[in-house]
Amino acid sequence: MSAFQVVTAQPASRMGLKGPDAAALLQQAGVSVPASPNRILASRVPNESGSTTLRVLRLGNTEFVLEQDEGDSTLAKVQSLARTAGLRAWPVTRADCSLLISGDAMFERLSRICAFDFAQLDTQPDVAVMTLLAEISVTFALEPGAQRLRIWADPGFATYLTNALQSLFPAPGHGVHP
Repeated sequence: MSAFQVVTAQPASRMGLKGPDAAALLQQAGVSVPASPNRILASRVPNESGSTTLRVLRLGNTEFVLEQDEGDSTLAKVQSLARTAGLRAWPVTRADCSLLISGDAMFERLSRICAFDFAQLDTQPDVAVMTLLAEISVTFALEPGAQRLRIWADPGFATYLTNALQSLFPAPGHGVHP
């Protein structure tokens, strides 16, 4: 049995990339991209201290979000190519808050404040979903290789969203239990 946790995730670097040539630019930079929209792909990439996790979300045919846990070498390479490669792909600042959720009955409890059918994740573990969670627009995806969910949202809603999620999973001896 694992206790429920809501943890703020703070990747070292994050960026967006948009444009009709965004996928080609990422591939030119050596970044693997999900084959279809609304998917996530995580891979290990070299960085200053060895290697780190790079998450690539494909939100549409021409829109990507990249997050690197440590360092920024891969994202710096992508940004440099966007300036010099002559492709129609443009870096976009991303300031999302990022939360990690894990614990027993996670999906059952999340279904109380989210209309998404979490059973879909059994057959599509690499899906990136844009939906409402506690009436806030979010994007979420399973962390590849982990039993936890990563949620991205407008940073202005970080405290509200964290409190709403924690209310679903009160500490032992506090509040309602499933």
